[in-house]
Amino acid sequence: MQTQFFAYLCTIWCQNKKTVSFIVALLILLLFGDTLLPLIGHCLHLLIEVVESVLEHFLEAAFGLSARQAQLVLFYSAFAIAAYLSWYFARKAYFTVRHLVQTHWRSIKTSPWFKPLLMFGALGATIYIFS
Repeated sequence: MQTQFFAYLCTIWCQNKKTVSFIVALLILLLFGDTLLPLIGHCLHLLIEVVESVLEHFLEAAFGLSARQAQLVLFYSAFAIAAYLSWYFARKAYFTVRHLVQTHWRSIKTSPWFKPLLMFGALGATIYIFS
């Protein structure tokens, strides 16, 4: 019985490696998320610090900058990159949401009384503004 089960699991694993890997990763994340996520965060922070240190030493050696000047160059460069990426993703999110809203608005079937009501409302607002 166990060999059939393991053979079945092996066939599923061989056919759908990405699906099974995603399910296993999701289960690990759900079961060990309280310890796994901080570990990933610390590893990313350590990686960023190592890259910054290497770049600082490169700037000091290549351009003859002091340690403080190299730190400032890296900070402002990273800040400019982060600002550009924030602007890019915010703009992309705005246009995506706007497109979704326009698509939803166009797909709505308006009732026959809604359009005249909208026109009279706009006319009433215009008359109110100019009176």
